[in-house]
Order: sequence, then structure tokens, then C-alpha cells
Amino acid sequence: MRTIKLIIIIGFLTTGIVCGQDPQFSQFYANPLYLAPSFAGSTAGSRVAMNYRDQWPNLAGRFVSYSLSADHYFPKYNSGLGILALRDQAGGGKLNTTNIGLQYSYKIQLNNRYYLQPGIQAYYTMQRINFQDLTFADQFLGDQFLGSSVETPPDNKINHIDFSTSLLAYSDFAWAGFNFDHMMKISQSLADDYRYAPVKLSVFGGAKIMLKERLQSKLNESLTLAFNYKTQASQNQLDMGAYYYKFPFIAGLWYRGIPVFSKTVSHDAITLLIGYKHDNFSFGYSYDLTIGNLITSTGGAHELSLLFSFDQGAHATGVHTRSKRMGAVPCPEF
Repeated sequence: MRTIKLIIIIGFLTTGIVCGQDPQFSQFYANPLYLAPSFAGSTAGSRVAMNYRDQWPNLAGRFVSYSLSADHYFPKYNSGLGILALRDQAGGGKLNTTNIGLQYSYKIQLNNRYYLQPGIQAYYTMQRINFQDLTFADQFLGDQFLGSSVETPPDNKINHIDFSTSLLAYSDFAWAGFNFDHMMKISQSLADDYRYAPVKLSVFGGAKIMLKERLQSKLNESLTLAFNYKTQASQNQLDMGAYYYKFPFIAGLWYRGIPVFSKTVSHDAITLLIGYKHDNFSFGYSYDLTIGNLITSTGGAHELSLLFSFDQGAHATGVHTRSKRMGAVPCPEF
């Protein structure tokens, strides 16, 4: 989750203590493999997702995140495979993080309505510090920039392997799950190693309410309620919201950072979403309206998502007896 200010970033860059938190996306269901590896293979065929987020564009220390993911479900083996690439530029590009991971999930059918889908991810993390872009107090004499500093550049490269694991439970109308990330940090020998990000736990879920449903027709209407709770280091964040879908458009409203925990310092944002979904293509745009003390300073956050699905017909699973896909996760795509 993202609560770091630029001054904090500069602080840990110059002291060598990396204590930042993970980037987050408001449209987390449009970035399912980043939410949890259990979503790898959660459709009836193949899927490609592309995501872009520009947070606090009015500040010099803006955060820009990109991700690209692809996954496929193998019905013969009840298994899903996915690959996820993430690029995060924090503090106006002064700290860059790249993650590349491989995911696996396994679908377990409990009965004709309920499913479990555990998942695991192994990924490689690369962090780079652009130390030459930083300026320090001893480089200035009044308003004059001297161009030199006595500060010693720290090691500007950090590379390591990490893991995450998750579990997803769902039916044709509801879902719930959790993701446990940065598992390397639970190692006793690595617990105090600053190179490893703090352990992060995410708990998510929701329910889909059909307002109008017509078999063999696209003219369906639904309301989806959902939540996403994250805790990492000393930070806790609860997001809750709703999506309204009427073919082919979707609208969403979210409250990010609901202050229900004693350690929550301030509110975060109201997220407004509009989207378009037709056949195998989905597009979403959302804007985070910053609230609290920074309401007039940050410029909020802009986010775009594109999803493409392939081979989602009855031949992909061999179990389609109704218009709904049997065994498909009912959560939204935004």
C-alpha cells in the first residue's frame, strides 16, 4: 500500500534503509494476478491485462506504476498458470522497482456450487536508486547550486527472490480470499534484513447481486459489493465499494482508507470508476479524489486498465449447461 511521502523516500535512500510499501491499484480486480496468485487461470481460457497508475501527479515525488500480466486455465489439470511483470517508479523516478513473477493455481471443486483455488507465486525483485537525481543541503549556498556533495552514494542495486501464497473460495455469486506476500521476510535470518519488504496480508471478498438476468442474452444488470483490506508494517487500509453494471457499461464508487483502525492516520481517497465491457474486451478509467489534509495538493490519481480474454466459450471447459460459466469467479473486472 502507498502511504510514503517523498521526504521518506529520500530519507531511506540516503541512509540505506529500505522500508517502503508496495504499490497499489484502485482497480485491483482489473489487475487480478497482482491481487493474488489464486486468480491465475480464474477464467475459462486465456487473459491478458495491462494497467497504468499515476498517483499524485501534482507533486515532484509522484508515483507511477505499470503492470502487464497474462494467464491461462488448463481444464485437463484443473490448473492455472500466470506471469506478472510490474514496474514502479517512486519519488518521481528516484526509486525504481521491477518485479517479474510466475504463478500457479489449482482449482478444487467442493460440490456443484463451491470452489477453492489455492495459488502460489515466485518472483524476482530488482530495485534501483537514481542517486544522481537527488540533491542535498550541502550542495547549496543560499540560492546558489554548487553541484557537489560529501554524501556517499549507497549501494544502488538490490536483487532478490520472493514468494507469495493465497487462497480463494467462491461460488457463482460470492467470493472471499487472502494473499500473504513477501514470505521471505518470515525467515528468521532475514527478519531484520532491510532489503526485504515488510510482510503484507491482503483479505478481499464480495458478492454479486443480479438485478436483471436473461438467459442467452447480454442484457444483464447487476450490482456488486466488494472490499479489500491490506496490512503491511504499521499500516492498515480498508477499501469498500460497489460496481453497477448494465451492458455494456459499468460505474463504480469506492472509499479507500476507511478509518476503522486505531493506527490509521488519515483518510485516503474517494475512487470514481467508469468502464466499458463488450465480449472479450474490458476498459476502465478511475480517478482517486484525495481527501484529508492533501486534498488540494496531490492531483489525485489516474488509473487505466485494459483486459482481453480469449477462448472463453463452452469448449474451454466442457461444462457449460447454462449461460453462466460454471466455476468462474464472479468478481468484477475493474
